[in-house]
Amino acid sequence: MKHSKNKLNEYIQLYLNDLEDYGGEGDNLVISEIALSEFKTLLTESEQDIIQLLREAKKDSRPAYRVVYKDFLKYLENI
Repeated sequence: MKHSKNKLNEYIQLYLNDLEDYGGEGDNLVISEIALSEFKTLLTESEQDIIQLLREAKKDSRPAYRVVYKDFLKYLENI
């Protein structure tokens, strides 16, 4: 399923809400918010779709961000 760039803010907000409700505490939630904020910037500058860009970002990012991108990718694949 191809996800819309226009709905990215909604997907991120839903993900962060779920993370907060089901186990995202303190630093994990903050790191997720920062990583996904940076991802939004990457996406607006790219022609790629969300899933493709997430896979690339996961490879090229800091270890803490890789975990966030990996989890967000799984989240998107399941919604």
